[in-house]
Amino acid sequence: MKWIAAAVLIALSGPAAAAPPQRIMSLKVCTDELLLDLVPSSRIASITFLSREKAALKVWPQAAGIPVNHGTAEEILKLHPDLILTDPFMAPSLRPLLAKSGARIVEVPPAENFEQIRSATRLVARAVGEEARGEALIARMDAELRDLAAHRPSKVLTVADWGGGGFVRGTGGLFDAMLTAAGARNVERGSFGYYDVEALIAANPDALVYGDTYSGTASLRADQDLHPALLKLYAGRRISYTSLYGCGVPESAQVAKRLQDALLKVRR
Repeated sequence: MKWIAAAVLIALSGPAAAAPPQRIMSLKVCTDELLLDLVPSSRIASITFLSREKAALKVWPQAAGIPVNHGTAEEILKLHPDLILTDPFMAPSLRPLLAKSGARIVEVPPAENFEQIRSATRLVARAVGEEARGEALIARMDAELRDLAAHRPSKVLTVADWGGGGFVRGTGGLFDAMLTAAGARNVERGSFGYYDVEALIAANPDALVYGDTYSGTASLRADQDLHPALLKLYAGRRISYTSLYGCGVPESAQVAKRLQDALLKVRR
């Protein structure tokens, strides 16, 4: 997805109040994550149901005590939020209904690299009245990125984002940005690719990397990973990472650091 250069801020009920919003509602999991980073639970009216899943709770345990929503108009109107966080891809039919909420609407574009993470964090921080907290999150992320750069491996390993039923994410997205920060190279040089077992073996990556957001969930697409050739060739060369639903947030630098640490242990 392309970064939307101008973040869209829509005030549906006149100028924003001077006081920070106290009943904030998030309609997307990626805005959940930024919101949970920036404000206390007492100011959050609702987040999405995805933030109650095990993968999200490992990073944001406070989500367990916050009401959840499924992005319906009925939920929005019932909660009377004063600020709604969403992305630019909500259903057009929802927009006129949101106007009835009386809330300010902030559309947060998806962040697919670290510069875009800075922009998205600052956008949400301004909207919730927590600019200093936002800058602290960015400063911590930047320090982690400097640490990553200082510990780049001497040998650049080639990595395949595997485990998605043959769909392999390529360059230009968040996974590739984290991989590059970790000092590794993406086996797929297009925006994405589809690999069967034979194509993966022919590409010969040094390691297979798996997002663990839905690890343990039964799925037919996981069967291909049990192919005897892969089990033999990549024994000891499989790495899992916390994919955080593919959301670009300040914690993405920590994820990249864990990727780097794991890749440093891979031996060909």
